[in-house]
Amino acid sequence: MVYMPVLGTLLLLGSGLLTAALFLLLARYLPLAEFASHSDSLGAVYSQVGVVYAVVLAMVVVGVWETRGRAHTNTYTETNAVLQLYWYGQSLPKSPRSAGPWITELVEQYTRGVLDIEWPLLAQRRSSPQVWKLFTELRALINSHQPVTAGDEIRYQQALDAMAQLGNARRERVNEAAQSAVPRLMWGALILGAFITIGFAFLFNLGSPAVHAVLVFFLTVIIGCLLLLVHELNYPFSGPAGVEPTAFRLALDRITALS
Repeated sequence: MVYMPVLGTLLLLGSGLLTAALFLLLARYLPLAEFASHSDSLGAVYSQVGVVYAVVLAMVVVGVWETRGRAHTNTYTETNAVLQLYWYGQSLPKSPRSAGPWITELVEQYTRGVLDIEWPLLAQRRSSPQVWKLFTELRALINSHQPVTAGDEIRYQQALDAMAQLGNARRERVNEAAQSAVPRLMWGALILGAFITIGFAFLFNLGSPAVHAVLVFFLTVIIGCLLLLVHELNYPFSGPAGVEPTAFRLALDRITALS
């Protein structure tokens, strides 16, 4: 199995070498000497093109990184609600007719289901029908529970709030896993901008084709590295940079310690 960091590095180096080789091939036919007489005009245009593309690419990189950060934070929001519901179930009487044991059991099954079943599916931009069923059963059990005393009503309202928080965080996690952070139109603009920015660098005359090829190589690698970063962060739960289920592991450890 070839891991993505290794494959990505090979792809970057291959793209850089291919672009440098293409420049050396075209340098025999490009009128570089004639371009040299227009170096001031070319430099002014290229600086504007480069700045615009760099700003757009930087904004996209920051955007996908922030999306991943929100997805990471949302997992802790979801597990906080899970633990609140587990504590609520434990606070109820332990009698056979009490809903407490059922609540704690469903909460534990839900947490294990997210870890063992659903999390691998998130990398495939899918969710688990089985875990959705556990969530629906837990919500129905919480909504059907009837508090008796005033103290029970206060705890029950907190459980309802936690259930709503769990539902919102779960739906947000599933949606973030399924949706691309970068639209296709933006991908087209980024790739087209990369070709224009790199291709524009062919038009300058640095005197030495070898030095020029080295500069083209590094320019291609830098742009390719940022595009690869955007690709890896495009889906927050996929790839080597995907969000890990750390929050659910910690929640399950806490549940196991309390049970």
